[in-house]
Amino acid sequence: MTTRDEEEPLEEGEASAAAERDDPAAAARKLLRAERQGALATLSLHKKGWPFGSVAPYALSERGEPLLLLSALAQHTKNALADPRASLLVQERAALAPGADIQAHARLTVLGRISAVPPTEEDDARARYLARHPQAGRTPRGHDFRFYALTIEEARFIGGFGEICWVPGPSMVIDPSLDALLPHREPICQHMNDDHAEALALFCRRFRGLSGPAALASGIGAIGTGLVQLSVVPAPRTADDVGRYVVIWIACLAFALAVNYGAVAVWL
Repeated sequence: MTTRDEEEPLEEGEASAAAERDDPAAAARKLLRAERQGALATLSLHKKGWPFGSVAPYALSERGEPLLLLSALAQHTKNALADPRASLLVQERAALAPGADIQAHARLTVLGRISAVPPTEEDDARARYLARHPQAGRTPRGHDFRFYALTIEEARFIGGFGEICWVPGPSMVIDPSLDALLPHREPICQHMNDDHAEALALFCRRFRGLSGPAALASGIGAIGTGLVQLSVVPAPRTADDVGRYVVIWIACLAFALAVNYGAVAVWL
């Protein structure tokens, strides 16, 4: 028999799971960032007060809140304009695998209010959304699409059997000003573009299936303890390639040495 101090160290996966149990807010943020699709529930305008569900691809704002690309013709948009209260259900993609026990995997219901992204933030929202959903760059014109944000008020997180809790809204968002890499974005991206262009193009092909003669690093940021996000823009080869972005998780040891910021690689 051993004491706690004498126990063998946890394996990496076990340690991560234990940390998430101790910090459900971090686990909830991680799940929201890891996934790309959700089920959006709005309050029906057609049938007053009834919940109305729809499929909703999403990205995340600088604060970590869901960004939605909605058409004015869509019923959920009309619902949200009449009553901004909404929820977004996101579940771990492994739960959808054949034979998987859907209730044994993590899911998150984000409650908040939908509002249009201000014009001054539209370019950033577009870049973030296209990074996750490059096919949205081919969205037909004339359907009055625009970007909306779901401001988080609270979230219900279920990490699995018996792991259930409410997460306050402020615990679900991040403060962009605390990003340790913020002062170093331009030189890091410049270095990657000047000296590692082939690697960037490889990232695009390997992790997002995007092709093109070249790629450009457009941004980098710390999104949590030990995690770094690099935004890569595939250089356009055809008209359909214009506006396609990709966000990937990469090993940032070289960056860490340059900016004294520790990072752990997580492939997504």
